[in-house]
Amino acid sequence: MTVRPNIPSIDDLYLFSALQHLAAARNHLQAAVFKFDDAGYEHAPTSRAYSFVASIFAEFNGRQGPSPPQPEMPANVIPAHVVQAAREYRRQTRRGY
Repeated sequence: MTVRPNIPSIDDLYLFSALQHLAAARNHLQAAVFKFDDAGYEHAPTSRAYSFVASIFAEFNGRQGPSPPQPEMPANVIPAHVVQAAREYRRQTRRGY
């Protein structure tokens, strides 16, 4: 009986090594974000870098990364359904402004 070890190919070894480095980078970035938070700072580039690296790592693990950010609504725009609800409320309570 001959025992043949299951040795991964060199490409697999490079991929595994890259994933280990990516996991280390993710952990270090997360630690940096926590340290900034503990010091009372919000450092958005570090948070975005951590999020980006974590999404790459999630894709390699077969999970979906975070959804793209939704565009922010301007502060002076009120959604139509809120305006309609306010008009209905005013009509029901017989209030006029």
